Amino acid sequence: MTVVLYRANLDARSGAGQLLEMQWRGLTAAGVPTVLACARGAFKFWLRTGVRARRRSAADVEQLQARGAVVLDHSLSIPSAELVFVHNLAAEAVRHLPEPASAETMRREREFFRALRSSAAVVANSRLVAEALHEHFGIARERVTVLYPGFDSRRYSLERAAQLRAAARRALGVDDGAPLVGFVTSGDFVKRGLDIFLDCAQRIFAARPDARFLVVGSKRLPDDVRAHALVRSGVLRYRPKSRRPEPWFAALDLFLYAARFEEFGMVLAEAQAMGVPVLTSRRVGAGECLPSVYAPWLLAAPEPATMAERALALLDDAQVRARLARAAAATVVTFDERAYVDGTRRLIAAQNPRLK
Repeated sequence: MTVVLYRANLDARSGAGQLLEMQWRGLTAAGVPTVLACARGAFKFWLRTGVRARRRSAADVEQLQARGAVVLDHSLSIPSAELVFVHNLAAEAVRHLPEPASAETMRREREFFRALRSSAAVVANSRLVAEALHEHFGIARERVTVLYPGFDSRRYSLERAAQLRAAARRALGVDDGAPLVGFVTSGDFVKRGLDIFLDCAQRIFAARPDARFLVVGSKRLPDDVRAHALVRSGVLRYRPKSRRPEPWFAALDLFLYAARFEEFGMVLAEAQAMGVPVLTSRRVGAGECLPSVYAPWLLAAPEPATMAERALALLDDAQVRARLARAAAATVVTFDERAYVDGTRRLIAAQNPRLK
């Protein structure tokens, strides 16, 4: 019996792409025959990961399913799948974004959940998403399992941070004593709140002129951001997204994630694993995984004035930052790649006992 992992558009640099690679490697290592399939992106995925994906349409995968394959759908493409992993939810995201989602995106999402097979298990990447699935599409709460995405503990660790920090700060031209506040994402600067981060940075810089800022993500900064005073003056540095952002995490003193809404946000877990204290809001699903010591620092929403005030308080108190970082680094290991693969295997076995 074969497990088929499917995502229509496969990108090794996206969070979903990294999770699919994680599942493929983990299931294959456990002796489970596993095929990674996609409609687009197979060649670039192979170049970047060494993992071969087969080019298949959703209809092709449904034919494999008819012949006995177990399908894990990662792109809301196959409503007959045994397991449906929800990475993005436009119906909830649109509530928090300044621009409406396309009518086509909303239509496809509604039609998928209407067509969803009653026996399909739905896997949300946070309680935030699980509740939204119930609210928007009436999916029974007991039908939804939350499986938090895993980070790669071989790449993100306190040891790696110690090895990379000095060289990364030199590469950025940031003095050892200067506090560095960062924002790291793969892309979609609107959803992830780059403008909110800039607002916070401006407020922080007004109170702490020694502070420096780093933005990592996308292929280039938007033109209006490139014209921003902090960018033109060199106070804010920029690096495009890459598959190896570890040095930039290692360089940071504070990770300020101002996303308007994020179904999960793997970058939050990666920052914690690197020993970087984080500041975010409850609109980010990964905030659910923060240890209890973070409760006073977890905002209800990414409001710039409050977020900048909290950031300044953390920058002024190295002991509190260290305490938060230690607590997060100790608990985030619960959400590493092994936990994600083990959780995937349990979900598969629950759907099909022959794959226990």
